[in-house]
Amino acid sequence: MSMTGKIFADRYKLIRILGTGGMADVYLGEDIMLDKLIALKILKKELINNRESVRYFKNEAEVISHLSHPNIVEVYDVGMSDGHPYIVMEYVEGKTLKDIIREKAPLSPGFSIYVMEGVLSALIHSHKKGVIHRDIKPHNIMINKNGEIKVMDFGIARITDQGNTMTITNDIVGSVHYLSPEQASGAEITELSDVYSSGIVFYEMLTGRLPYEGQNPVSVAVNHIQGGLIPPKDIIEDLPQEVENIVLKATMRDPKKRFKSALDMNIYIEKVRLLIEEGKINQVKRITLEEVNNDLDKNSLGSYQKEHKKKDLKKFALIAGIVFIILAVILGLVSIFTSGAKKVVPDVVGLTEEAAIIRLKESGFQYSIEGIYSEEVDQGEVVEQTPEGNTLSSVSEVVELKVSKGQDEITMPNVVGSSEKEAISILQSEGFEVEVSKEYNSDVPVGDVIRQDPGAGEKVIPGGEIVFLTVSNGEELIQIKMPNLIGKTLSSAESTLNSAKLILGSVTNQESSDFLPGQVIKQSINAGNNIKQGSSVDLIVAKEPTSKVKTIDVTRDDGKEAATYSILISDSKGSRIETVTFAADVLKTKKSITYYGIGTATIKDQNGKIVDTIELE
Repeated sequence: MSMTGKIFADRYKLIRILGTGGMADVYLGEDIMLDKLIALKILKKELINNRESVRYFKNEAEVISHLSHPNIVEVYDVGMSDGHPYIVMEYVEGKTLKDIIREKAPLSPGFSIYVMEGVLSALIHSHKKGVIHRDIKPHNIMINKNGEIKVMDFGIARITDQGNTMTITNDIVGSVHYLSPEQASGAEITELSDVYSSGIVFYEMLTGRLPYEGQNPVSVAVNHIQGGLIPPKDIIEDLPQEVENIVLKATMRDPKKRFKSALDMNIYIEKVRLLIEEGKINQVKRITLEEVNNDLDKNSLGSYQKEHKKKDLKKFALIAGIVFIILAVILGLVSIFTSGAKKVVPDVVGLTEEAAIIRLKESGFQYSIEGIYSEEVDQGEVVEQTPEGNTLSSVSEVVELKVSKGQDEITMPNVVGSSEKEAISILQSEGFEVEVSKEYNSDVPVGDVIRQDPGAGEKVIPGGEIVFLTVSNGEELIQIKMPNLIGKTLSSAESTLNSAKLILGSVTNQESSDFLPGQVIKQSINAGNNIKQGSSVDLIVAKEPTSKVKTIDVTRDDGKEAATYSILISDSKGSRIETVTFAADVLKTKKSITYYGIGTATIKDQNGKIVDTIELE
């Protein structure tokens, strides 16, 4: 039953429903105390006594309490009112990424990269805080009216010191298209699960379609485990190869072959964005595609789901593995009793060279070894084998192993002259660690790289080198004597400061009887004191004084003839003369004078003799 129009928790006015899910309703509300719009998530009434639902809801509140980031929907309050658990969140006025995909996909690489940078920025923060989202999908990504990316809904997130496995249940059926293989199989979940889901979201934005479909949720999950998605460029031909490679690497079935972290993926994406902006695209080859793993049968798994809807997929994988082993044994026995010349080839991909040799020898196979360079596989591990593992082959056939020699040497890029941030991004994207030191340099702008070690053009192995960068701190600033600015005009004072490599700070105005308008009357650092170049100096400058009017009495002793007296006015604006005229037989008259600040009015007769001095205040 809708609570629209009600005041909830004595503070939040519920305006309208924004959305409803299986567990909670989300209302647009108004915080009547702070007079601002909010989003209010309230657990459904019928689920208040459902322990699992309450657990999920409390989990979300606990998880989001660890997070605060511009790309994560902000949470203002959590609590309980009349038995209803609730969460008060930032109201994001905009659309979900899913809505945008439905309306406009396929989306441009530039826009898709922009969205991914926001999502990955949020994940970098949450992973740093020990929180794995576990439900990254377009439905949980908002784009507000200002174009800002907001990740939301941490309902099934986990803090990494808690249990990190997940089974396929009705709680996550809606997210199955974005599940990582380890989530689908019930294996241990790490941050790389979020990297995989982000790759699926990236794929959907770029192509307008999901990589894996199925007749039911479990069959979709199996497709994630088996792999073999259609490469994005096979759907969108003009997609830059650099962009496709990011998708392919992020969605590798084996977590070890994906990006090492959300940060690692974001660095690659930023690099590709710069290449697109510079028009330097399609300069790389497509990375090696994963082969489909057909060990799991979709139909069998579908039947298994119908009979055991709530059982863990991991148990089925174990059963399937046992069946496969039994089948392999039977095939081995058949070959022994028939020709005696065939056996199942052990799968040694991913093993060290020594372990692979032992496994092959135990199975009776000969082998050959070829070393190849590999960015994805550690040095000394088997990259691939022929014949493939778990296939039937003659024992006389030599199993060819390709063993990783690690990464090939590359030419050290030149980052001298680049900004510190740009240089670090370039080097980290190539797999280098970077250490930065600073030094003063008057010839190189602040923040730019002065030199690097190893130098540009040297042959190095990514990951095996630390690159040392020396970055400019600009010209070294020294202690000087503060110059005297009192009495100077503002422009002259600023010129003096610039010459001394000092900075003009705040300027305030104040009336002064001792200085003309525009002159400096006070400085924050007294002249002659020590001050470091680059420091800021505040000034007080004389301003135009306020005008005042005063009426004074002017008298004379002899009034037989007409006469003219002069009045010398001296005030904050200087000196000037005004006159007053007496008619014949008039001894006293009044005169209104205008003056500024404080001063004096000196009255002289027609002979220049001072007859009176009046203070002007």
